[in-house]
Amino acid sequence: MSKFRETPCKYYISYGECQKGRTAEYKGYCQHCRKYYPRAKVRHINKKKQYNEKMKGI
Repeated sequence: MSKFRETPCKYYISYGECQKGRTAEYKGYCQHCRKYYPRAKVRHINKKKQYNEKMKGI
């Protein structure tokens, strides 16, 4: 099962609610909106790479 790594928009409140008055869909329209601004700069860890490096070290 896949896991989404997108960071929610600063203006996203909940499904269908956006502070900018747009139709808010977290995984759809918000990611393509020109007013999109991420809430925080988050570094996403590549867990597969981390696991492979751990197994090579053994």
